[in-house]
Amino acid sequence: MNKQVQSEAWTENSTRSVVYVAPEPEPVEAQVWFFTRKGGVSEPPFDSLNISTKVGDEPDAVTENLARIRSAMDGRPSAWVRQVAGDGVARVSEAGFAESADALITDEEGFSLVVAVADCVPVALIGDKDVGMVHSGWRGTLAEITGKTVREMSEGSVRAYIGPCIQGCCYEVSKELASRFAERFGSEVVEGRYLSLPVAIRRNLEEVGVEEVYDLGLCTGCRPDLFFSHRKQGPETGRNLAAVARSSKRS
Repeated sequence: MNKQVQSEAWTENSTRSVVYVAPEPEPVEAQVWFFTRKGGVSEPPFDSLNISTKVGDEPDAVTENLARIRSAMDGRPSAWVRQVAGDGVARVSEAGFAESADALITDEEGFSLVVAVADCVPVALIGDKDVGMVHSGWRGTLAEITGKTVREMSEGSVRAYIGPCIQGCCYEVSKELASRFAERFGSEVVEGRYLSLPVAIRRNLEEVGVEEVYDLGLCTGCRPDLFFSHRKQGPETGRNLAAVARSSKRS
């Protein structure tokens, strides 16, 4: 039987001035970072650890923020993609820009997989051989990108960690969209017009055989002190970074 875990176990960490949250307990064979908005140099409304140059922030500030994040990750470089709100999955073997996609997979060590979020759901996947990082907004969730990413990982068990995102308490959508989600994932994913993307993603993960799903339970809409939220703060807001890296491989 699949073990679906709704967990609010997380720790807040400060490393080299930046602040991130991580699952508690942390996985042994990989490391997961969900960076907050704290510890950067960007001015309001991008204060302070914004990692996107596409929202109107000063490029030099973003460069410094990314340097601080890299330092907090022990100098690891990162692999990233141009996020397009689709279902593309990129398998990568080195750091740097991969392609247009919304998920990354690797079985290599020495670098992290990263996505940028401001309400959308970051999902870290840790398998027997691979790690993956997914960016899943409502479009990606309907396109089942998280389940697709799991299917493209190497055979074996996978654990999923759902990071800070806009939760059902704050995410009001159209009646039509709520109905589409309820039809696809079940009535539990909506309450009236309020949509829970994490619940829908858990349903999708269950369908592809993931036995353990951990949700940190942090809502970006409820916690503006920690996270950027496009829904709550408007278009002039920053982006948080979510990352995963393989630290050792199972035999």
